[in-house]
Amino acid sequence: MTIDIIILTRNEAKNITDCIQSFQGLGRAIVIDDNSQDATASLAEAAGAAVYTRALDNFSSQRNFALTKATADWVLYLDADERFTSELIEGVRRFVELGPQAAGTLKRINYAFGRRHRFGQLSPDWATRLFPRGKVKWTGLVHEFPESDLPVKPVRGFLRHYTYNDWPRYMEKLVKYAALWAEDEHKKGRRASMLRAVSHAFSSFFKTFFLKLGFLEGPLGWVLCVYNGCYTLTKYVFLSQKYENDKEGQ
Repeated sequence: MTIDIIILTRNEAKNITDCIQSFQGLGRAIVIDDNSQDATASLAEAAGAAVYTRALDNFSSQRNFALTKATADWVLYLDADERFTSELIEGVRRFVELGPQAAGTLKRINYAFGRRHRFGQLSPDWATRLFPRGKVKWTGLVHEFPESDLPVKPVRGFLRHYTYNDWPRYMEKLVKYAALWAEDEHKKGRRASMLRAVSHAFSSFFKTFFLKLGFLEGPLGWVLCVYNGCYTLTKYVFLSQKYENDKEGQ
């Protein structure tokens, strides 16, 4: 069984080489690059990847475009800031060799702002990333998700996810993703109000701080829980504004 590992990139020169090297020998790397202004593309090629340039319109279409470049029996989606462990490499090999009619979900251990996170917003999570080629389609503008009629099974091992280390970039992404989410939900006909925005924000904070034990992460974890609530608030405020604009235009 063969595997294509698909990576979407945009100015990931600091990450792409380590990312590709972390799964050497597992399969072919395919990089879909969104017109990076740094050395991402050349570094990816030097590491052995097949590189294709495509301007990003939304993440789902970018992932679906990558499928047109894949030729292997299986496809595995990876982010440039993620790294394979040796245990996961063996876990993926065993998963595809057994050939289950299932999609594979991978555990991620998250690292941010200089440390590993065990609780709260960045507690370990699972991402469904491994599919038989032709058995998946992606949908959604942001926080895209795979559509597949296959059952989902865990893959042994875990990814190391080296996410935010820059507060301005974190804040920039917070606002960007909130705007994309609001646009997507607005197209689906969803409505929101300021009261609902506050309610959802409080609920989001409560979930990460108490139910996901974010209070155990110390001050950094507390701040991230607060910002998670702010992200939710921003999403619904943007959606509320779109709804108000619709009413004014009637």
